[in-house]
Amino acid sequence: MPAHIALLIGDVVVAILLGALSSFAYGLPSQQLPMTFGYAAVLLAAAIFGRRCGFLTIAAIVTAVIVRGHAAAGAIDLAAFVAVAGILAWLAAEVRSSRKPADVLKRFQADRDQRALLDHLPKMVWVAEPDGTMRYHNRFWYEYTGLSGDEGWQAIVHPEDFEAGAEAWRNAMATAQPLNLEMRFRRADGNYRWHLVKGVPIIGADGKVHCWYGASTDIEDQKRAMETLALANQRISRFLAVLSHELRNPLAGVTAASDLLHHQSAGPEQRQQALATLHRQSQHLRRMVDDLLDISRVTQGKVELRRTLVEISELIDEVHRDNLPVAQQHGVVLVPPEHEIKCHVRGDHARLRQVLDNLVSNAIKACEPGQRVFMSVTEGDGEATLTVSDEGQGLDQDFVARMFEPFVQSPAWQSRGLGLGLSIVKHITELHGGQVSAHSNGLGHGASFTLKLPCESPTEECGCDEGPVRIAPAMRAHVLIVEDELDNAEALQTLLELEGHRASIATDAESALRMSREDPADIVLCDLELKDGMSGYDVARMLQSYDQTPYLIAYSGYGQQSDRDRTRLAGFQKHLVKPATMSEILGAIDEGLRQGPDMAATGRSLVS
Repeated sequence: MPAHIALLIGDVVVAILLGALSSFAYGLPSQQLPMTFGYAAVLLAAAIFGRRCGFLTIAAIVTAVIVRGHAAAGAIDLAAFVAVAGILAWLAAEVRSSRKPADVLKRFQADRDQRALLDHLPKMVWVAEPDGTMRYHNRFWYEYTGLSGDEGWQAIVHPEDFEAGAEAWRNAMATAQPLNLEMRFRRADGNYRWHLVKGVPIIGADGKVHCWYGASTDIEDQKRAMETLALANQRISRFLAVLSHELRNPLAGVTAASDLLHHQSAGPEQRQQALATLHRQSQHLRRMVDDLLDISRVTQGKVELRRTLVEISELIDEVHRDNLPVAQQHGVVLVPPEHEIKCHVRGDHARLRQVLDNLVSNAIKACEPGQRVFMSVTEGDGEATLTVSDEGQGLDQDFVARMFEPFVQSPAWQSRGLGLGLSIVKHITELHGGQVSAHSNGLGHGASFTLKLPCESPTEECGCDEGPVRIAPAMRAHVLIVEDELDNAEALQTLLELEGHRASIATDAESALRMSREDPADIVLCDLELKDGMSGYDVARMLQSYDQTPYLIAYSGYGQQSDRDRTRLAGFQKHLVKPATMSEILGAIDEGLRQGPDMAATGRSLVS
């Protein structure tokens, strides 16, 4: 049997019993007792069993009195009894449903504590009536909105979000389902910020919504962060796609040239053409790898500048001279640079050259045949101003605002590259205490890039660093190549032997140590990542315990400053990053022969 039916039957039984007992009281001699007993019965029923039981008891008493036919109970008396007893039943039921005084006090205290908690939450908390009328806003709501009256969310919502918000709120109230949406609310300073609005209905035992509890949380910063991450992901995806494309292009040339060299019908001229392609494409691959390493170093602040006094006019003439053949190949006019004064900048000659090469190369790529590229340098207010401008395709203003960010490329670029060059330009310029900016009057109107660098007066002491100088080797060495990639090792062995050195190959650490014991080498050119357990660091540490310690050169694809520090601690005297040019490798060997402590004792170096 359902619970509500059982309760109804119970109320009816109680009412009949109390009605019957009350009707017997009318047989007593007192005229007041019958009515008093009836009121007591109604109060008892309502106080113990509820309002329904009290009303049923009134009906039972009246029915019993009429059925028994008590003469003393007239119509007026019964009507008065029903009215008074009904009021008493209602009051008794209210008292029954209400809490005890102690409970009421506790509830008041709990409500006060709850309000204090809600007032200190860093979000807008609200309580609404079932019809949506706002009953309560916490303190943060008033502080955030700057309002002081009874205004609701409609007063602060963004006009574009009003309809969607109103529709969501109406649907939530109609279905008694939780509210969940994002809207922009106006802050006290007038700025609109995104909020996550959540509301839950509080449903009573009767199945009806008694009120709504909700909160509005400011998510503006999170949305901006998510947009930034999404944009970064797009750029990375674009970068990976471009990197794949840019790697495949030179690799296709390398593959074709390699196939041509292996073709039996290829003549001397075709073989020379294939060799030129191999050299050109390998340099292109190396430049891309260098760009990737550079952007990693500059963003982490790990670029080391070899500062010297650089004469800017000479530098710009050098850049013009070296880029002139490329411009002529594309039919672009590279106008001789304009400079009337000599201005010195204390900086890294190679890095400043890298900056100007990048700007001039981009200007050439942006031009059609017959268009011109200009270079100039001026001095004023202690600054050298270098300008590279062109008559080429120009730049969109939206692109100008973000063109110095990594992986950003012009959509109309003729040769896309990796999108890292201008970011490297910006970082290197700032490392020199300067600034770089770009300007364009729009697509088809060319572009101009301006570098501003602080000038410095030359002194009598010239700390000019000529950089690494290629010295023709006067000595020949025994070089041990420790490399687990046999193709690379054999190619390097052949090149060293062509230079007059004696070269041996070890493809693992154990072979390198054994060969060093049997036939000690003057120079050990060692990869860091080796197979079969031991690494190049282990080889270096163990070789230093030998009686005749060779000059140790680390040759690895790892080239960060932390990698160089680690090789130095392991005992390496030199660190070359793959792929190093033959000039760099021979220079390192020459340096080792000049510095090696055991050269005179071993007698293995022969003066040519």
